[in-house]
Amino acid sequence: MQYAFESFLPQFDIKFGKGTLKEVGNLTRRYGNKALLVTGKHSMKKLGFLDETIKYLKDSDIDVTIYDKVEPNPTVAIVDSGAKVAREKNCNVIVALGGGSAIDTAKAIAIGVTHFRNENSSIWDYIPIEGKKSLRITEKTLPIIAITSTSGTGSHVTTYSVITNKETNQKPGFSSNYIFPKVSIVDLDIVSRMSPELTANTGMDVLAHSMESFAYRGYHPMTDIFALRAIELVANNLPKAYSKPDTESRANMAVADTFAGLSIALSGCVLPHAMAHSISGHYPEIAHGLALAIVSPSIMKFNIMKADRETTKRYILIAKTMRKKVSKITKKEALKSVTALEELLKKIGLDKKLSDIGVEKEKIEVMARDAFICMKDCIDYNPTSVKKSDVIKIYQSAM
Repeated sequence: MQYAFESFLPQFDIKFGKGTLKEVGNLTRRYGNKALLVTGKHSMKKLGFLDETIKYLKDSDIDVTIYDKVEPNPTVAIVDSGAKVAREKNCNVIVALGGGSAIDTAKAIAIGVTHFRNENSSIWDYIPIEGKKSLRITEKTLPIIAITSTSGTGSHVTTYSVITNKETNQKPGFSSNYIFPKVSIVDLDIVSRMSPELTANTGMDVLAHSMESFAYRGYHPMTDIFALRAIELVANNLPKAYSKPDTESRANMAVADTFAGLSIALSGCVLPHAMAHSISGHYPEIAHGLALAIVSPSIMKFNIMKADRETTKRYILIAKTMRKKVSKITKKEALKSVTALEELLKKIGLDKKLSDIGVEKEKIEVMARDAFICMKDCIDYNPTSVKKSDVIKIYQSAM
């Protein structure tokens, strides 16, 4: 095929391996001396990594203000409150410690600290959704240091953040090159402490990033390299990391997470993320990875049945990478990618339906509407064209 593409990745550093958390002080000191440390309420503190991070920062003469209000599916209110704290403490660098929620919150706070004009300003003013004018994010955004605790959301190596508006039940993703972390730390001692449930949910997010960016309309040869390798690593390591984790499977999932994050940084996500965001926007207790696990097989079937020859070949490559034997280029053979995904979901306990997790049929119409309002880019770049009626049918098939 004939490629036509452009790429932009900001300059950034990745520190990957056991014990790399020790470097956070020296790395952060390059960008500022007053850090807002953004983290969740429990796990990093309970495991001792919060205290370690504080020590390493203080050892490098960095003043530390802790903001430990992060929740799953972080909200506008949490971001706005964090930005206010950072302004009051004159913070000039943001350090995130945790999973995607902590890193996404930190990215949004980094915008708010320097962009909010008055006490009535909100991060929501800067998030573009269909039909709403948004303010511009600029180079004034504070530098971000990301220490990931999961494998994962890829947020440590992307230009994306996802914030929930509890008033509207909308969960849009937004992007800016200015929120790409300056430094990403992947310490295997931290990511190896995930529970089986968290391993499964975040591992599914890795796989979704890889498959969606590989099928992304327009195709990107650099994405292809990262995405296919990430798919292979997930297929070969996620079941073991979930049931009987060892050093190798944990490390390979951390690599897969980083590759998948770079994949969506170069291209992006498509319909599964648009639909999954709507689910957790209305049901914030539902994990993002679980929502993806439920809708992805039906969406893949939809895309394959409408696919042109190039898209069919893409899904066949996914099937091959997940160790399925394929004899020719047909839609029937491409559907083996769906079978491979469904078999993997059974191994990690995510083979569920929307009705199993409390989603009501009455919410389908509004979730479909919000997918187009909040995540239209993901729908526009889906490999096949999508209408609202299609999204409704896919939700119904996933019930």
